Amino acid sequence: MDTRNQGRTDGDRPAIAPPGEAPTDWSVLPVVHGSEDSVVMVLWRLLRQEPALIVSAGYVLLSLLGLWSSYFFYLRFELSILDYLQISDFLVAGLRDPAYAAILGGGIALAIVVGWPDTLRRRNPAKVEALRARHWGWRIVFSRTPLTSWDVSGMRPLTGLCTAVAFFMALGAAIYSLDKAEGIRNEGRGNRVTVQLTGDAAALKGDARLLGSSSAFVFLWWPQQHRAEAVPISAIKRMQAVVVPGKAKPVAAPVPAPVAR
Repeated sequence: MDTRNQGRTDGDRPAIAPPGEAPTDWSVLPVVHGSEDSVVMVLWRLLRQEPALIVSAGYVLLSLLGLWSSYFFYLRFELSILDYLQISDFLVAGLRDPAYAAILGGGIALAIVVGWPDTLRRRNPAKVEALRARHWGWRIVFSRTPLTSWDVSGMRPLTGLCTAVAFFMALGAAIYSLDKAEGIRNEGRGNRVTVQLTGDAAALKGDARLLGSSSAFVFLWWPQQHRAEAVPISAIKRMQAVVVPGKAKPVAAPVPAPVAR
């Protein structure tokens, strides 16, 4: 019995070539043949056997991404956010902002698109070599560089793709968090709130910017004093959002009625 194809997995399906020229395989899925013993493939087999773990793995990944983003965001305000978080805050860190899910999806899409030339080269070696011999543009697209081939990095295609996804997500989350923090510090963005502490008859002077909250603290930015602080939730009596009035539309002057002769 022929056992040569028993080691293949779903992500590496070579096209069945009819007599004549073999069809081009345009699949964007990375070639996984030869990576059966990698950690990525072991985890993938485990997830296929236990589909419920896919939800848990995605939840943990989003939580780690949220913690990473929160660290860079509060670091811009000189707040060590990890010192104020409890275990329950770690579990919901990635669910506070839907942008984290968009960063996750964007990182996966970007890594697949960047690695597509390498995938085509591995799936269609003869056709790619013919294209490279035809024009210099194809030689650039299918060249063996760190941006177009995993061979230069020394990693297997599947491992390289997962590493690239993790790098893109970490970089995108850090840039997003820093840009959001700069908008609050220097451009006056953010949710404006008034804060009244327990035992005070009136609210504190000035409008604060609500940076976020945890299970025990509320994080505020005071633009007048250029100061950030963590206020215990138990010390806050009332917090109210400040509604910024919109620009009033100009009222047209009434048209005088014609004078009857």
